[in-house]
Amino acid sequence: MVCVEVFLKRISILVSVLLIAVLFFLPVSAAEMSSVSLNITQPSLSETTYAEMRDFYVYGYFQNSGDPANVRVTLLDDAGQTVRTVLSAVNDAGVTPAESVDMSGIDNSWGTILAVEKITSPGGIANGTNKLLVNTDPGYYLAFVQGGATKEISGSYTDSGTRYPADLTMGEYTIVVEVLDPATNEPMLFKNTDTSEIVGRVSRNIMFGLTNTSLGMFTPEENKNNVAEYAALHNLRMYVDWFPGFFQLPDGSAGYRIPAYWQANNAVEVVNNLPGTKVDNAAAANNTMLIYNIGSTSTTYQLELAAIVQYHLVDSPNTVFRYYDIGESSMIWTDEDTGETMMLAGTSRPFPRDSRVIYTRADSSSSEIPANTVSRLPNFTKTVDTTPYAVTVTQGEYLAFYGVTRPIASSLTFVSPLRYDIDNQISTYVYSGGDTEYTFDGLLTRIFVNADGTLYSAEHTNYEFGHVFTAEQTAAMPPGTTIYTVLAYDRDGNLVDDTTKIAVTVVPADGDAGQTAQSEAGTAALATAVVLALVCVAALFVVLRKL
Repeated sequence: MVCVEVFLKRISILVSVLLIAVLFFLPVSAAEMSSVSLNITQPSLSETTYAEMRDFYVYGYFQNSGDPANVRVTLLDDAGQTVRTVLSAVNDAGVTPAESVDMSGIDNSWGTILAVEKITSPGGIANGTNKLLVNTDPGYYLAFVQGGATKEISGSYTDSGTRYPADLTMGEYTIVVEVLDPATNEPMLFKNTDTSEIVGRVSRNIMFGLTNTSLGMFTPEENKNNVAEYAALHNLRMYVDWFPGFFQLPDGSAGYRIPAYWQANNAVEVVNNLPGTKVDNAAAANNTMLIYNIGSTSTTYQLELAAIVQYHLVDSPNTVFRYYDIGESSMIWTDEDTGETMMLAGTSRPFPRDSRVIYTRADSSSSEIPANTVSRLPNFTKTVDTTPYAVTVTQGEYLAFYGVTRPIASSLTFVSPLRYDIDNQISTYVYSGGDTEYTFDGLLTRIFVNADGTLYSAEHTNYEFGHVFTAEQTAAMPPGTTIYTVLAYDRDGNLVDDTTKIAVTVVPADGDAGQTAQSEAGTAALATAVVLALVCVAALFVVLRKL
């Protein structure tokens, strides 16, 4: 009997151990059973609101160590109804085959990469539901979901050949990403790489609504960061996620661009003029643009700012232009007086509504300062004055005034679909003071230093200027203070702004401000002494008469 009891206890202990082992290893077994890992990288959490009818990518990490499996992306409206579905069609190697993609019409591509917008199988190029690409080296999936922005040019705005009945307009939507079992074509479990959980789907909520954008150049990097920081602080949108038609691997080793696609989607995020929107239109456009380093062929200039000009929004209360208070995102220079290395960071400020011209700083130097040029080289020796409306210069020095102008109404010149040159801006400045007049023309060129020490120039940056008085000009200026009135004219010769006044105090070349002050003080003291002497003589005369 004792033996039986001992045997039963041992069996009980063994069963308990086995149960504990099963419970302990069950999560690991489930993880091992899942051969697929993925996540949602884009839309990123900071870019889940779009302009109405915009197309977008759903992109993420993807790895599959098992049998080939397809990825499905479904878009649900706020009622839970499916409004878009895209599904991959991988081959036996588990990837979208190259023969299923027509790359012939893509001129701008690099590296070994396929364009999801040009998938032709199954159902042909016109089938909008096949636009999901799976790749394994590197591992990613990429879905092209169409909202209506490119429906007239993509040729694939359909659900298996039938045109989508509705565009993606204002409202809340949910993206659902699933992996389909190759045997049953039903959703299977996979690992969410963001959370390490075993799940049957991953999802992300998005919204379509009004344009509300922070715009600016992405070069230099610190300017891009400032545009992004301002967007985050003021609940504006900034587009770092790829626009459909503009895709590249994170390391930049491969990618492609289809201008007709990405520019159409970029444009509606600035000014949405598409027919069929519910609330998003040109009048509702809300944009903030940082005026800095805007090149004449940049997207910031030809597409985004051109759209603001085209729809007469430059003076709209919903359009805000900003500038750096020192004219630069940051500065490093060598102080001419002390030889010390100086550093200064710029702060962006809103452009006053009642002014078209803002002066940001004045530089002076015994070394040459090229006209309409600012050098970002840290070894450039100069004196920097951040109060440019009242400056001091020594005769024979170079004196440079830097500043920005606010865009003005203008006609446009067609460059390519959705891209335009802006014909007019302030470009000529006339300084008048005493009986002297100086005229300056042109746009600013900025010299940058690369990380490896090489130089590159951003030439003719729009709406910025650098007016340089040469050493010969300042040498001819009389000592003392002269008030200059600055008249600003556009390219057609029309006066745009006449409100600027600048005080320039000129110090003689053979003295300094201190000596000038001492001289003036000595002259005043002498005058005072003469007056006192006269008073004393007069008093003595009165006394003598009395005597």
